[in-house]
Amino acid sequence: MSTSEVQAYHVDFALHTLGWKAFQDLCAQVMEEELKTTVSVYREAQDGGQDAVFIAKSPDQLVVVGSVQCKFSSKRDQRLRPSDITSELDNVKELITKKMATVYYFITSMGVDAGVAREVREKLSVLGVMEPHVVGREWLLGKIRGSPRLRALVPRVYGLGDLSTILDERCAAQTLALLGDHHKALNVYVPTAPHRAAVDILRKHKLVLLLGSPATGKSTLAAILAMMAVDKNEVQVFKCDGPIELKQHWNPHDNKRLFWVDDAFGSNLLMPEYVNAWIEFMPKLKTALDHGCHFILTSRTHIWMDAKPRLGSRNHPLLDSGAAVVKVGNLKPSEREQILYNHLKAGTQPPGWVARIKEHLPQLSTQDGLLPELARRLGDKDYTEHIRKLPDDLMRFIAHPQEFLVQTFLELSVEQQAALTLVFLTRSRLQINVLPEGETSLVTTSYGVSKAQMTQALQQLAGSFILRRSDGDKEYWAFWHPTFADAISAILSKRPDLIDVYVRGAGLDILLTEVICEGAAPVRDAVVVPLSSSDALVDRLLETPDEESANNQLFEFLNRRLPKELVRKVLERAPDLLGRQSKRSRWIHFRRREDIQLRATAHEMGVLDEEVRSTTVTMLQDGALYSLDASFIQDDRILAMFRPSELMYLTAGLLAKLDSEISRKISDCREDADPDSDIDSQFEEVSDFLDHLKYLVEANDVFEEKHGELTAELEQSKRDVEAEKSNEEEEGSFFSSVPQAVQREQHGGRSIFSDVDE
Repeated sequence: MSTSEVQAYHVDFALHTLGWKAFQDLCAQVMEEELKTTVSVYREAQDGGQDAVFIAKSPDQLVVVGSVQCKFSSKRDQRLRPSDITSELDNVKELITKKMATVYYFITSMGVDAGVAREVREKLSVLGVMEPHVVGREWLLGKIRGSPRLRALVPRVYGLGDLSTILDERCAAQTLALLGDHHKALNVYVPTAPHRAAVDILRKHKLVLLLGSPATGKSTLAAILAMMAVDKNEVQVFKCDGPIELKQHWNPHDNKRLFWVDDAFGSNLLMPEYVNAWIEFMPKLKTALDHGCHFILTSRTHIWMDAKPRLGSRNHPLLDSGAAVVKVGNLKPSEREQILYNHLKAGTQPPGWVARIKEHLPQLSTQDGLLPELARRLGDKDYTEHIRKLPDDLMRFIAHPQEFLVQTFLELSVEQQAALTLVFLTRSRLQINVLPEGETSLVTTSYGVSKAQMTQALQQLAGSFILRRSDGDKEYWAFWHPTFADAISAILSKRPDLIDVYVRGAGLDILLTEVICEGAAPVRDAVVVPLSSSDALVDRLLETPDEESANNQLFEFLNRRLPKELVRKVLERAPDLLGRQSKRSRWIHFRRREDIQLRATAHEMGVLDEEVRSTTVTMLQDGALYSLDASFIQDDRILAMFRPSELMYLTAGLLAKLDSEISRKISDCREDADPDSDIDSQFEEVSDFLDHLKYLVEANDVFEEKHGELTAELEQSKRDVEAEKSNEEEEGSFFSSVPQAVQREQHGGRSIFSDVDE
């Protein structure tokens, strides 16, 4: 054994921070791994000296019933003493009488010296225990270090010490880089029902979407799942910020990869460019899954619900049906208890404060709104200044978290408020060493503070409200949690003086993605610009450069984020906007293109230039007749741009194509199809065309019959290609080797919070 291995084996592994309930559960999981049999945990105060019981077979195949007694201590350096077994001896006698202690394990979180262990074993042997075991912290650490399976069952153990004590250096370094800030959450992590559901879905489908409101712990769960893959299987894991970065790491020839895409459709609001990127990537996603790659996506629920209809037929069936979706915030009361306990024990609250709220914690744990991030804030003294009246303020803290967070921010010093606003303006990526001149000048002027004061305030906020993150060789300040941006947004929305300055000073990309104007359809978590500041907003919108990607953002903003009267004002001031080109994809149908929708709106308002109208109609006709994109024929707003003669030409061309060309197109797709790639996507162009023409052929029996024949021909061709698939077994999921953690419910007996203030 090497020197490093010896040192790691004896490292102080922070089992003393677990609490009695979590330590008992850890011991049960360790014993199941050790004995390869089921271990049942007994209720505290009714266990008769047993924290757990197991049934195993002896070498002569006789059934042996054994017992486990756990001895937890919250003191870091405490060692076991021979007298620590004294209170258990009467219980041991009774167990022996009942033939339930042939084998007896005494497991403690304390360190155990060899001489003490021998003395305790002798006491147990005298009582009649045939096989006594006395083990402590060192033994438990050895089991944890030697078993990736055990670490998967109890992922919290990754946070109880230096990762290098339980992983080799290469694996530990990769894991730390992958986890980033989530490493701080490891020592309080609780495997919940959503955790187990996510493992099961990855085992079955290799794809999971972790869905939930802010503060539910989606990203932490994704980090844990990715870490388990690194630990057990040496899988190469890539953490991607959105689908655009995902495409950079995509390699169709490498199948031992896991892609973790955090905020897959946008962080605070839906990002249309992300939706477009997913529309293009979906066929590759299907192929990657077939080849054994794994994908973990996260999203806020309301963002996903906005993205889902936009993905349309390009969506993956497992996401569309919900079969690969896990709702992360659905927690059981026992899970909320353990989460709350862990955060209070690991937090900065003084013991006296915890003791004062202790009796209310069981009731608090029954509240559905108690989510991991809110438990973290309860454990941090910087967030709980307004919790005075008990239990009312505690309940309001959970029921109305945004109100408490806004109130907390408003009572910070003006320099600290300015610092948080600057982090917000830079979208939670404020460079540490070089503050941006434009945004910094804007904030210092608005709040009446100096740059030096704001720099000092950033240091004061570090650790509770903001944290350091790194991107390559650059370091930047970011909010501790995304909900902080929502709170700053709410504050800005109610401060007309700040909103006006914000509109005039924020970067265009921020305005186009984070803002909505009063009078438009509401968008959750957006900064609301009042109509009183609309002139400034219109001025900024007109600064948008004539570039394809920027035009995409501008068109989407005009279509969805402005009331119609302001859209008219923009178009009247800059009619040339309607002739701008935007970034296009062959997978984005005309009906969903923002430039087409904006031109339809302009036509309704009577401000669409005839040349632009004619060019648009020609583009739509050519697209339908030569590229089979007839999606727009079900949109009356788009069709209104056509003159009657133009509509007649289009209709005649579509019906002629249906009668003469589509069958040949199906045959061509059939001949070129790759049976081992996604089959639906290879026939998608024809399939979508037939689907869009349903509306047109319903009025004529002849064409309706022809449409039915072609649809049947298409489905048969897809079945023929399916039959040619290779017989090679599909690449299995490396999550098949990850066990399902057992949920051990606590009913009655000792409260989990009994030692929370110690």
